[in-house]
Amino acid sequence: MPPTEVFLLAEDAIRINNEIDGSSYGTDYINETFIDDWKQHRLLYNASQHDYIFDRTDVKVIFILLYTIVFVCCLFGNLMVILVVTFSRRLRSITNFFLANLAVADFCVSIFCIYQTLINYLMNSWRLGDFLCKAYMFVYTLSYTASILILMVVCIERYLATVHPIKCKSMLTRSRLRAVIGIVWIVAAFYASPKLIYAETISNELSSGDIDIICVPNMKRYRKPVLDAVSFICLYLLPLALMSYLYTKIVVRLWRSGATLGRPGLIAKTRNGRVQHIHTSSRNVLKTRRGVIR
Repeated sequence: MPPTEVFLLAEDAIRINNEIDGSSYGTDYINETFIDDWKQHRLLYNASQHDYIFDRTDVKVIFILLYTIVFVCCLFGNLMVILVVTFSRRLRSITNFFLANLAVADFCVSIFCIYQTLINYLMNSWRLGDFLCKAYMFVYTLSYTASILILMVVCIERYLATVHPIKCKSMLTRSRLRAVIGIVWIVAAFYASPKLIYAETISNELSSGDIDIICVPNMKRYRKPVLDAVSFICLYLLPLALMSYLYTKIVVRLWRSGATLGRPGLIAKTRNGRVQHIHTSSRNVLKTRRGVIR
């Protein structure tokens, strides 16, 4: 079974498994109409599995090449970013420090997630055991949660550097930056930690007699609608609203500062009697933009 089918139908496979076992946990978690559709889909898949496009050898070769390219780029690209920012003093800026942490999150994905998904696709089932199933779910959730939080921190830092540059220099010290990043990773790990408990391998017997093993969170152990709502609000809606607002403020501030470039500055006379224009606004704009680039 291809990875897309595994992840899209995993939830319904759990529901069917629970129904077969005789367990019940509320009508809100069981959609009988969709279960019938899922069973019909599995029957059609088993009847025509020899013609299924993802089972063709040439398609598998293409997937292997694509996954290998993504793995190599993700692994060595993020590793180079981490090493360059770590050992190059010239590149040890605030923004690069955050980018290095983003690279760490993506590096974890390359190690623990990419080839595991490819193996799952090639073997038509999860064959890596329960421990790697939990680790896969944990690292995947940890990486994207940390990435979202780091992007929020970068946005806040850019806002302070642009709108409040003087306060930014006094507030964003190295020790505070390390503390903020540490808090980000702790929060991300705390959010991903339930996957170590909920994630498990579940076996489903197909009509052909084969055993299909999938790696998914077991919905009997948590309320999926509640978790989905919390994830949508905390990891999508709030970050999107915050970053949209702050970046809009940054653009407006830079636009207004740039509009003053054409205005005359202060006029002062030098010792030799010549008139000199002092464009203080231009200097402030350049300093602000220089701070944003850094």
